[in-house]
Amino acid sequence: MSDRLVICSSPVDDDVVGKEHNADFCNIAEYNWDDLKLKVKKYKKVICVQNSSDSDSIWSLITFAKLNNLEYKNVKNSFYVDKLNKKDIKANEVLFLGCSHTFGKGHSTKQTVYTYQLCKLLNKDPLVDAHPANGNWLTEEKLQNYNLQNATVVIQFTDIARISLNNRHVAGHEFSKSESNVFTDEVLASEFLKSVKRIVNYLRSNNTKFAFIYISSYFPIQFDIISMLAEYKEYVHLINYNRDTGDLGHHLGALSHKYWADQLYAKLSF
Repeated sequence: MSDRLVICSSPVDDDVVGKEHNADFCNIAEYNWDDLKLKVKKYKKVICVQNSSDSDSIWSLITFAKLNNLEYKNVKNSFYVDKLNKKDIKANEVLFLGCSHTFGKGHSTKQTVYTYQLCKLLNKDPLVDAHPANGNWLTEEKLQNYNLQNATVVIQFTDIARISLNNRHVAGHEFSKSESNVFTDEVLASEFLKSVKRIVNYLRSNNTKFAFIYISSYFPIQFDIISMLAEYKEYVHLINYNRDTGDLGHHLGALSHKYWADQLYAKLSF
């Protein structure tokens, strides 16, 4: 018996890994964790080694290692990115997340939408991932699909009343009376601001260069919300963001979008 133990993520060729480390071997897939804890105590040196591409086994191995303060090797630092199949954002791209305004509803050509106008100023290409008629909850979810490290991102927050509840994605005022009594204006505002805080912290932690705007129809405590958003240095305040109507007769038009693009450029160009 060796004084060293290797715990592998898979039973496939775990003996080979054991030989490579000149140690006894076992694997996380075939052991009860309580039994494995007892086994670990018999060795002076224990390391956990990834020897498979199966994400569930890797998660189990890393979790066991962390819970028991064990060393782990050959595990990709970004294996969670692989698990989630995150999309890369190129250096010459700007990721845009938002609702129908970001999609370009009301415009007969993409060239008049703020996403394209801003990218022209930045000399970059727009990567638009919009979700018309849906709310900010989907923006927060979609961010998880991307590798945001050092990327450039613009977020257009939309109506606070668009929420997701009980697998329904509708405006708050369209819920039943019992549900609406729970989602008061204050509660909706609070949930929105919590989401903004999570998103900002997440983007900052990824060293993302980003800015965000808030395009919403009238909300009873709108000014209170805006005053809270103003605490973030990444927030771009739009004064009278509704400058015109789109050439298709609905949504906001080219002048409005140009104003948004100019204000975002002033924030992102520094």
